[in-house]
Amino acid sequence: MKNLLPCLAALLAGCASAPAPHGCGEEKFDAFLPRYMTDRPFATERTVFPLESIDKAENRTTLVPREQFAKSTLIADVIKADQLAARQAVAPGAVELNVYKPDADSHIYFYRFRQQDGCWFMWQFEDASL
Repeated sequence: MKNLLPCLAALLAGCASAPAPHGCGEEKFDAFLPRYMTDRPFATERTVFPLESIDKAENRTTLVPREQFAKSTLIADVIKADQLAARQAVAPGAVELNVYKPDADSHIYFYRFRQQDGCWFMWQFEDASL
């Protein structure tokens, strides 16, 4: 029993001093995006609310609440339904996903993401369609 107490004390001290997990570490955008595009609960969890939504044609910005976003079409479904393409513009801690109709101005969307505490979040959507 005497030999067990020092081991138990050392174990408890080690547990007490271990750092608690914080954020997502340094989450890779390429790992985050496919899940965000297809997983509704995950997308809702990783969106900043109210979400800023810009409509270029109407020159209007609105704030989208969580409930409205939860009913919107997922990015992967938009791409598939309208046969759109996508490309990324990357800056430190920020990515802009441009989803567009090749050779047309009919569908041009920008999804803007930023990294906060190591986790990626969408904070702004822009519809620049004509």
